Amino acid sequence: MEGPLGARALNPALRPILEALHHVLAGGEVAVQLLQRGNADLVNELNLRAERATEEATRLGTAGDLLSATV
Repeated sequence: MEGPLGARALNPALRPILEALHHVLAGGEVAVQLLQRGNADLVNELNLRAERATEEATRLGTAGDLLSATV
């Protein structure tokens, strides 16, 4: 989300990604095409954070905890 408080909106570049995700979650299939690579260091950092979050969520799940997210 970006923009001033009270007027925040989804970055327009993310709209088709979010819609594609919704289709995947609803049993559909999508294709993704990378048009321009982003900053390699930032991409690596984000990938690492996603891996860590997945590992932590897995550990929480085995401990009997409930993890949920709203998109």
